[in-house]
Amino acid sequence: LTLVYGIMSAVNIVRLISRLGSRAYDSMKAPVVVKHSLGLDYRSMALFRITFSLLLIGDLFLRMLHIHDHYGQYAVLPVDVAVQENYYSFSLHFVASFYWYQLFLILCAMFFAFCTVIGWHTRLFSVLNWVMLVSIQNRNPYLLDGGDEFIRMFTFWSMFLPLGNRYSIDSLPAPSTRTSDRPITHANNGGHNHMRGSDGSSYYLSCATLTTWIQFAIIYQFTAYLKWAPEWTVDYTATRYALGLDLFVTRFGQIMAQHPVMLRLLTYLVLWFEKIGPFFFISPIWNGPMRVVGVLGFWAMHVGFGACLELGFFVFAPGICAFMFLPAWFWETLLPAIHTRFIASRGYLTSSPPLVSIRTRGQRAWMAATAFCMFFVWSPYEIVDAEAAPGKSKAPSPSPSRDRPNKEGDVALSVEGSQDFMRPSASSGFSVDFKGRESVGYGGVVLLLEASCVWFLCGVLRSPSFRGMVNRMAYSTTLPQRMIGALIAWVYPEKPRKFHQYLLLELVAVFFILYILNWNFAQMMQYPIKMFWIGPTFKVSQFWGMFAPHPPKYGGWTIMPGINLDGQEVNVFEEGLPIAYERPFVYSRSIPDQRWRNWIKSLPSSDFSEKRLYYGRYLCREWNWWGRHPGGQQLKSFKMIYIQIETRLDDKEVHPQQFVIWEHNCL
Repeated sequence: LTLVYGIMSAVNIVRLISRLGSRAYDSMKAPVVVKHSLGLDYRSMALFRITFSLLLIGDLFLRMLHIHDHYGQYAVLPVDVAVQENYYSFSLHFVASFYWYQLFLILCAMFFAFCTVIGWHTRLFSVLNWVMLVSIQNRNPYLLDGGDEFIRMFTFWSMFLPLGNRYSIDSLPAPSTRTSDRPITHANNGGHNHMRGSDGSSYYLSCATLTTWIQFAIIYQFTAYLKWAPEWTVDYTATRYALGLDLFVTRFGQIMAQHPVMLRLLTYLVLWFEKIGPFFFISPIWNGPMRVVGVLGFWAMHVGFGACLELGFFVFAPGICAFMFLPAWFWETLLPAIHTRFIASRGYLTSSPPLVSIRTRGQRAWMAATAFCMFFVWSPYEIVDAEAAPGKSKAPSPSPSRDRPNKEGDVALSVEGSQDFMRPSASSGFSVDFKGRESVGYGGVVLLLEASCVWFLCGVLRSPSFRGMVNRMAYSTTLPQRMIGALIAWVYPEKPRKFHQYLLLELVAVFFILYILNWNFAQMMQYPIKMFWIGPTFKVSQFWGMFAPHPPKYGGWTIMPGINLDGQEVNVFEEGLPIAYERPFVYSRSIPDQRWRNWIKSLPSSDFSEKRLYYGRYLCREWNWWGRHPGGQQLKSFKMIYIQIETRLDDKEVHPQQFVIWEHNCL
């Protein structure tokens, strides 16, 4: 009976929280201070969606460059070994290991991430993003670091948030609205009123917003409280020790290591900002400025980390995830002020943004103009279709150039058809009037771009070679334009896709955040985790103990001297370069990318001893196969030697120590 009562109480609490600020349930309203403190702005979630998905594409592109080395049939970790070590995990990359299948999966993942960028079926592709990301991370977990965990966790929470409610294809107004007497305007958010809450607020509040903030706070709270050692809390030397890691330190980090006083101050500031930084996002006092300060603080902290250490995407992922906490104050007060000052500096206006008045003929042209303005036109605009509402618009003159008085800064765009709009002729279906200048066809496209936030593309479009290519395509055949029109009609939604937050999903979100809290406390307090299989199966297992509790006090680098059939010594790790028995100047530069850096970092570990065999076989294949080293240049044997050196804070001379961690015979 107690269990049943507890479940019923939890359901009622979740239902109550889900209703707050959510039009999908009823008109129940939360106090403004609660919404602003615990809710997320739709525009901020859209910014997070776009930048985070671009980050996923960048990550997948870098992985694609090393398919053969990390995921293929002859990779550093064979697929059968990866399957055995991931007992509770799943991965589509386990199905087959040949190159083209792995490439196909990565390209599919990139396509899914691109669909999330443009906001097309956002929730569906958010789920697919998570499936594909978990699959590729499970294929070789030894390539991962804290940045990958950060990306994976916020990919998981993206499935519960209405990321497609702004600046997305899903949120475009229905084609039926083009027949309305009221034009689509920037003032009414491009038809976005249906995306606001029941009280007109731009904030969304639910259990998912709370769990997302809790996940963000977990990362920094646990990493801060795990740093209890004296290097963090007494003498503040942890940053200096971290800059002794040869595998990660950059040249700038080596320079910073020579300023111990500044490093002590930075250690103190980092530790305290990790503790209080997440609470900037839920401050009930001055919530708007406090949230902006919090976002800037996390960006500054992680960019500073990246300047001193090679950390891969961990430099960018936390700042991008912090974007979702940007307040309405940023969009409605701070950003318009910055935007107005910027476009004023470009000579477009003196006091207010320019007006973009758009008139179209034909449904596809209306769709194209609406979608373009949704994503790229930040100035006030209005869109009227000449065919649907002939009384609202007037067809423009077919003259390719005409002087006509116009208000300073106003932009008038006329799209007279869905085909032949790129031809620079009097019959072109595209005309733009901007600050007294009017151009048709291709010139109109350039002027429209000049009035948008992608104005920097105008130089490319104005180049004679690019324009000539487009003109040849336009005059030779109308097939490309017809294909573009058909694509627009297929992608454009018949009606805006509303985000529905179901009670079951709210319960799932609450369950997982409670499980994640228990997982982190279990690791910190060393007690067994109940239902352990959930963590690795859904990939919500995590550990945020970077440089905790003690920072590493030893640096080092790995060398791999080998002997070929001719008896000559060769450098297996860096072919053609002398073997670095002495400490390299900037060792981190010799590592191709962050994936290889994470793999090399694991080599000296005692838990990695079995994997050195597979890595040795990989190195032998890469040297002896594929016809790279014929005859006597074939590799006979080699050693993996880890050279360790103590990081000292005084000027006492230290001598490196050599440890042979593996010996391998290729032939």
